[in-house]
Amino acid sequence: MKSVLKYILVPFIALAAVSCHFDDTMSYPRIVAEFVSFEVEGQVGETVIDRTNRVVRVVIDEDTDLNSVRVIRDSLRLNELASFVEPLPDVLDLTKPYVTTLRIYQDYKWTIVAEQPVERYVHIRNQIGEAEIDPVNRIALVAAIESQSLENIEFLDMKLERNGSRIVGTQGYTLVGDESVLTEAEITTFPVTLECVMLRYFDVEYRGETIRWTVKVVNRAVSLEVDNVNAWAYKAQIQALYDGTGSPYLEYRKAADAEWIRIEDAVIEGIGISAELTGLEPGTGYVARVVNGDEISFEYGFTTETPDQLYNLSFDDWWLDGKVWYPYAQGADPTVWDSANKGAATFIGSSTTPEEQDVISGKALRMESKYAVIAFAAGNIYTGKFGQISGVGAILDWGTPFSSRPSGLKGYYKYTPKPINRVKAPYENMKGQMDKCQIQIFLTDWDDTFEINTTAGKFVDFANDEHIIAYGKIETDQPTDGYVEFNLPLEYRDKHRKPKYIVISCCSSYLGDYFTGGEGSVMLIDEFELLYE
Repeated sequence: MKSVLKYILVPFIALAAVSCHFDDTMSYPRIVAEFVSFEVEGQVGETVIDRTNRVVRVVIDEDTDLNSVRVIRDSLRLNELASFVEPLPDVLDLTKPYVTTLRIYQDYKWTIVAEQPVERYVHIRNQIGEAEIDPVNRIALVAAIESQSLENIEFLDMKLERNGSRIVGTQGYTLVGDESVLTEAEITTFPVTLECVMLRYFDVEYRGETIRWTVKVVNRAVSLEVDNVNAWAYKAQIQALYDGTGSPYLEYRKAADAEWIRIEDAVIEGIGISAELTGLEPGTGYVARVVNGDEISFEYGFTTETPDQLYNLSFDDWWLDGKVWYPYAQGADPTVWDSANKGAATFIGSSTTPEEQDVISGKALRMESKYAVIAFAAGNIYTGKFGQISGVGAILDWGTPFSSRPSGLKGYYKYTPKPINRVKAPYENMKGQMDKCQIQIFLTDWDDTFEINTTAGKFVDFANDEHIIAYGKIETDQPTDGYVEFNLPLEYRDKHRKPKYIVISCCSSYLGDYFTGGEGSVMLIDEFELLYE
């Protein structure tokens, strides 16, 4: 994880905090022993550390045996002075909550809890929607279109237990005369066609155990309908359903117009119809419908997104408050941008400042990596707010409200890197290598801004945070001959979810969060713009 804001420089405050702690010997019972970080092999996403209830929560992939989950020792950190009463084993049984005790003057019980979600599905030909699966009672209900005979259901694929499981056999009832007879069949591959007029059982083998599931297939009516539209600023994806008969097609129009436009390149697959519309107008209302012979569906209304931009993407607005430069005009609402200046200016001055001479237009933003007293800090900027100093670090709020979905970010940067001469564990081997600058952008559907806590080691997990919808990054050690224009595409991990926040961050030393970089590395940025398609 290389967030640009983990490196707030507060050495004098840190020393003061330590001095106060040891002078006030009566305050020690209020210091609670806590987990700072914890990870296990097979983990998916971030660890959630609930300090109020003293619970550590991890999500583990399907391939990991919960009976023997290995702790990643390098990730295990407790707060200062805390220790385990009994050593934490290298391998934990997380089939149930694991209780351990930490100590600072007194004991504090903590609970480690694991979740292990399992992907389960049943796919048949002419299926309606996803199967309804009850993992507790091991029952799956699958719906097929009305015209599909239950005597000949083609199962395309099925997964009912964890990765590594396999369907080995099936039993089902069939009528022989007036009697229901239970028949048995072995399953080696899919697809396979089976009679499903009555209940059918599937045997799943997993790690030497045979687990029986019940699958019920039912007929349901399918309405002629547009059931989903994913509308962007200039395009939209349309999905519709029909009963599998006839020759359906899609059409659309502006909500304010009367004339319908037929979509010629719609794709029909099974009972689904899909199409992508391009060349739409942003912030505009449209309606779509599906037609099949004389039957016409209800109209589905949708509105395209607006191609929103952020305040001060030109970096022309600045405010100097004492020694601290802020990348917005005094009294601006919303402010959108912030930097680490507020936490570090007392010691090294503002490392993020306006540039008035070397610019593309108006003013630019200058970031310089600096060293002062005992610590290294990189110049940086991010969308969000500086919160407060916390212990030896700081609390920062990442993200500014945003609901549009750009395709990327463009702008200009100029970089003059220096060899890395300031290092801190675990990056001692980087000394002498060329420094790198960084530009990153991502969209999230967090419920609130993300609180970075550099003291507690709380940062965004870019690789695994399930709330990150789209992400893009530039990282380079190459010096530039003047400004270079860049076009950074956003790679969408989910093209259907809408964002709530946007984070754009830039820094002059990409390992500044670990107090590592080249003293004197300078990065300038100017004239950013969000792109839409």
